[in-house]
Amino acid sequence: MNKIFQITILCICNIIIFSCDSHEKQEKQAAERIKHVEQLISAKSYNAAKIEIDSIHFLFPRLIDKRRIASALEDTIVRLESTRTLTYCDSILPTKQHEADSIQRNFRFEKNERYQEFGNYIYKTQQTENNTNRIYLKAYVDENTDFYLISNYCGGKIEHFCVEVSVNDLFAHTDTIDTSNASNHSFTDAGTHWEAVTFKNETDKGVSAFIAQYASMRIKVTLYGKKSYVYYLADSDKKAITETYHLWVVKSDVAKLQKEIKKATLKIEHIKNRHK
Repeated sequence: MNKIFQITILCICNIIIFSCDSHEKQEKQAAERIKHVEQLISAKSYNAAKIEIDSIHFLFPRLIDKRRIASALEDTIVRLESTRTLTYCDSILPTKQHEADSIQRNFRFEKNERYQEFGNYIYKTQQTENNTNRIYLKAYVDENTDFYLISNYCGGKIEHFCVEVSVNDLFAHTDTIDTSNASNHSFTDAGTHWEAVTFKNETDKGVSAFIAQYASMRIKVTLYGKKSYVYYLADSDKKAITETYHLWVVKSDVAKLQKEIKKATLKIEHIKNRHK
């Protein structure tokens, strides 16, 4: 019995020695990884540093002190990245905003405060009152930076649901907007039939970009429905759509920059509040 007790004590001692040795080994390995993280941060290799920090949390879950250091280094990375983002966005934003303001001078802002949440920027030649009883493509951008392309048609009923623009063998066409969709509106008054199909953002499928790219050429427009209708885009409409498309691109850039600034600022503030 005494022998069994001695063997048990010996085993326990071996386990304790092994555990201490293993703990010291892990401490050393974690310290080496932390040093590597610091080197990566100094070299501005932030993504690699984040991967190394994740490995510290995964490999050494019981080394709380080392994990705290790793978390602090992660905060340092977030702060550095956010500061870099703010510096970049703050330097670009005024230029983009000035560009948007310059383009916007040729647009009229329209908003019905009673019915509209967002007002619209409409090119001066495409105001509705100046284009009654005309078959044409109209484009506008709203305050929420959404882009709209509207196919306006009047004449015999064709119930069109898709628009294609083409130059020789090159073409682009919109999504299909079914006649039952609220974006496909039609009515008849005094024997004249009107149809207006609205393509919002991605449903445009690059038609406006195509018009902007080939504005100097003769662009054929084909309306597809129960019947088809073909016409050529007027120079004034090509210019209006091109300018509207450019306004949308620049306004989208401005909105993205402002979003990035807000996001980076919040990240920095969050870190500051945690370390108060």
